[in-house]
Amino acid sequence: MKRFLIILSALAVSLGAWAQGGVEVLRAMSQRVAELAPYRIEFSLEMPGAESGSDGYCLVDGERYVIGIEELRQGYDGESVWTVNGLNSEITLDEPKPQSRSLFDNPTRAFDFEEGMFEIVGFDEGGGGVWKVVLRPAEGVLDGIERVVLEVSRATNLPTLLGYDMGGVGLFVRIKKFAHTTPTDGDFAQPVIEGFEVIDFR
Repeated sequence: MKRFLIILSALAVSLGAWAQGGVEVLRAMSQRVAELAPYRIEFSLEMPGAESGSDGYCLVDGERYVIGIEELRQGYDGESVWTVNGLNSEITLDEPKPQSRSLFDNPTRAFDFEEGMFEIVGFDEGGGGVWKVVLRPAEGVLDGIERVVLEVSRATNLPTLLGYDMGGVGLFVRIKKFAHTTPTDGDFAQPVIEGFEVIDFR
């Protein structure tokens, strides 16, 4: 019995160190991202089974942002969220989602894994020069997403991959470039496009 308790105690210490490693990686990444603000991200959106990824970009300055993927572009100018759908020739206006941690709803907090909102369920020092952290969002934090997979460069402390596991269906954002930039107000302004219908959901 005593030997069994010793094994359990050693296991608890090991698990604590494992979780702490993930916490330290997230902390270092958060600090590095903050240092680069405002920043621009260039990425490829990948899904299993797709022949190729879709290129996209994201620009973040404080609470303002713009993200674009092929014919879709969404931004927040400080007042309203606007979405341009080039396929339907529509521009929609909506309220922001400041608490969202989804890259596609609120890129400004996509790399904010606040304690209590996420639980670290996996950490791998891994190979290829990256750390891998697997997180489980608390109920209501990321609806429909069961796990978040994050890879962070050991050389730069910047994210290189952000993955969302939705019931076994994966959606992966492979980050090609993450760099400081100097945006203008016009980068976030609601676009005016002749011939596009404006739909207001506010």
